[in-house]
Amino acid sequence: MGFACLVVAVGGVADGAELRSLETRPTSTGAVVRVELSAPVRTDLHAIPASPEPASRVYLDLPRGTRVAPGVARIVEGVAPVSAVRVGVGDRGVVRVVVDVESPERYELTRDGAVLALAITKARVAEPPPPTMPAKEVGPPLPLVRGPVVTASATRPPVAPLPLVSAPKIVLDPGHGGHDPGAQGYAVEKDVTLAIAKRLATILHERLGATAILTRTDDATLALADRTARANAEGADLFVSIHTNASPGGRLHGVETYYLNNTADRATIRLAAMENGLSLPGPVPARADLRYILSDLVQVGKMEESIGLASAVQRGLVGHLRRRYSGVTDLGVKQGPFYVLVGAYMPCILVETSFLTHRSEGRRLATAPYRDAVAEGLYTGIARFLADAGRTRTL
Repeated sequence: MGFACLVVAVGGVADGAELRSLETRPTSTGAVVRVELSAPVRTDLHAIPASPEPASRVYLDLPRGTRVAPGVARIVEGVAPVSAVRVGVGDRGVVRVVVDVESPERYELTRDGAVLALAITKARVAEPPPPTMPAKEVGPPLPLVRGPVVTASATRPPVAPLPLVSAPKIVLDPGHGGHDPGAQGYAVEKDVTLAIAKRLATILHERLGATAILTRTDDATLALADRTARANAEGADLFVSIHTNASPGGRLHGVETYYLNNTADRATIRLAAMENGLSLPGPVPARADLRYILSDLVQVGKMEESIGLASAVQRGLVGHLRRRYSGVTDLGVKQGPFYVLVGAYMPCILVETSFLTHRSEGRRLATAPYRDAVAEGLYTGIARFLADAGRTRTL
């Protein structure tokens, strides 16, 4: 599985608390992630080895019963060498603070009352050994430092690159179709999403050897529940629902990616109402059913995986489009109550690739080169996610 090279428990006095704030700050040697809780708690620190790309991950598991206070951002922008900090749900439903890092050599966790501070030290670039000298092996993790403040630190051993998931099975869902055209602007959503999905399926097969399955291959009407059910029946490793966005005034533009969760954000609720086929924005019906499914997602441990997939795809898509087109806006990774994601037993996301109603983006979406570029960007993100050593055989 390629998981933790470090697991450390930092003691506390409470079984659960409230996560009140999360932030990253620069330091002279790297960065520190500051986690403020309502009370001291027992914390487990884990580290995941690097993937073939220069990145790895450290995460803190807070005890069961820990709550996330309203207003705490689920994704926080990082400070080098921290690329991002995310709040998700780990095994057995614990709150997990995930820190994506770039080639750090050292992690150090300290506790000062109810405040946890995870220091990430930037990697030092070492001179390569002479050709005749064997590579020096890195020793075992350093011992814990005991003192008035509990501290945990480790030196990460070298990790051999791991291959991509062998022949992954990915279900691609072209949004809408048939009697449901979806958003309309300079093009029609159901046509655009099908073209993107077909191109993406070809790329995934050619470059990853993946089995890419489309929920629809023509202009067919398909219920939202049937799309996720298809992914479950196929035993898919990933489920990616592809959509295009729209706004009443035609001014909004950009790319955004969603994972399943409730939200109080009115713009997201309006978008979810549109994608869910509801005529009126506002409180989403069947909220009890959504809560039940969210509880189920926590039990199968796929919430964090979905956030990771959403982050990788958003980064890959925005990065690829920006290298070819001007004015590409990164609207970020968000959570929303999208029915098409309900019930999926694998990492699942919904991607709003661009706005059909925007003067520039809408016209671009109407052309094959831009749709192909979107497919390439989606592939980049999916491939990056699959290349993560921590997910090699856990999907």
